[in-house]
Amino acid sequence: MVYWKIMDRQRKIAVILMIIGVCIPLTALPFVSGYDKDKGLWKNFLDVGIKITKDTPGKAPNVPDAKAVDQKKGLIKKVPDRIPFRLFLVPMFLLIFIGIVMIDKAKTRAGDAASDPGDM
Repeated sequence: MVYWKIMDRQRKIAVILMIIGVCIPLTALPFVSGYDKDKGLWKNFLDVGIKITKDTPGKAPNVPDAKAVDQKKGLIKKVPDRIPFRLFLVPMFLLIFIGIVMIDKAKTRAGDAASDPGDM
């Protein structure tokens, strides 16, 4: 807590951005489906997502045949059945990167101000 009072405004914003970046995928994680422990890391990364369509209970899973896929036209064909989890990871990486850059700039700015010969 003492360190938080010592930090300047730029570093506080950077730390908050990094915390928000970590919290975005963590809030989406409970709703994720499609993970399979037998698949590899890359296959799970591509297949995991938040399902937005429902299969009715007692019915076979929605597996379209080739004719049904060809008959779909327009917007219905483009609607996905799930939101990929990797879309939640992109803001995480961006916010963490921005936070690191902001801390680095604050560090170099503080170092330049300390070594400034004009203060003597």
